[in-house]
Amino acid sequence: MDVVEHAEDRFPKPRAPHRFLTDEELGAYERDGVVCARGLLDAETLETMTDALEDVIANQSVLGGDAISLAKKGFHGDIFVWKLHDAFRDLALFSSLPALAHQILPSERIRFFYEQFFVKRAGSPVTTPWHQDIPFWPVAGEQIVSFWITLDPVTRASSGLEFVRGSHRWSQRYKAVTPNHDPYMMDSELPVAPNFAEARDEHDVVGWDMEPGDVLIFGPTVAHGSEGNQSNERDRRALAFRYCGEDVVFAPRHATMPLLWDHDMTAGERLHGSLFPQVWPHVLAEEVAKRWEGPEPPSPKAVGAFFQHLADTGFGPGSDKKTVFSGVDPKG
Repeated sequence: MDVVEHAEDRFPKPRAPHRFLTDEELGAYERDGVVCARGLLDAETLETMTDALEDVIANQSVLGGDAISLAKKGFHGDIFVWKLHDAFRDLALFSSLPALAHQILPSERIRFFYEQFFVKRAGSPVTTPWHQDIPFWPVAGEQIVSFWITLDPVTRASSGLEFVRGSHRWSQRYKAVTPNHDPYMMDSELPVAPNFAEARDEHDVVGWDMEPGDVLIFGPTVAHGSEGNQSNERDRRALAFRYCGEDVVFAPRHATMPLLWDHDMTAGERLHGSLFPQVWPHVLAEEVAKRWEGPEPPSPKAVGAFFQHLADTGFGPGSDKKTVFSGVDPKG
């Protein structure tokens, strides 16, 4: 990578986009809540991330490999891998994605939110239940964009994502249902989303056959889901890298994604700091220096606070309510 020619010259210079989004693509994103951008990422990036993903699955995890994955059924997932693996870090902070996020979001400054991966091996029956992303997250705001990157050719039969076009304008929110239907994440008053794919005549359900380099770009409230991988020959390996603008604030609440690193944010504050670093127009040394120097495993203090919350809400070890999180040992 090239090096930035300014005071932060120890950090890589973000890569220029393989191409920028067209006006037509930006219009589709605003109108539909989702767009498939063809050929957005280059072959070198895809090769690097394919190798990195397989390395992470084999050798490294954030949530112990159990809270999100269903390995015996051919499903692997994890979150905040960028804190541990340098290839994920570099794609998050120093790739073309921050520039593309800035093109989409009406915000002068862009922060990296987090990333996760979703792998469905050939023949995996695991579905992605229909959902919206925002109920999963301890944040509030509209300026959030996800880049869903496939590393394999994908069709509906091999578990390509499908969306209800225009559902980003709905006021209805749905329960956060994970592939393993974890009771903690579902412990809210929200209803479970219907399987919109079963009512295609009533809803504008859309999906795309995709090739590596194609990227799905979508907002935080559009409804989406996918079936299991019916292909017996091809894996479906996908990454989701998420970015946010200046209207996104910390909104801690029960039954949302755990944050396992220390931060000083209070409710209502804009996201900031080393957990959600600025990436556009440039990174800030005080936010990324520690991660640049080496991996940042989850903080024992933050992990302890999350486990205490599980116990306080009836999800601790030995309680009647069950969650896979209570038995997880987050580590790097």
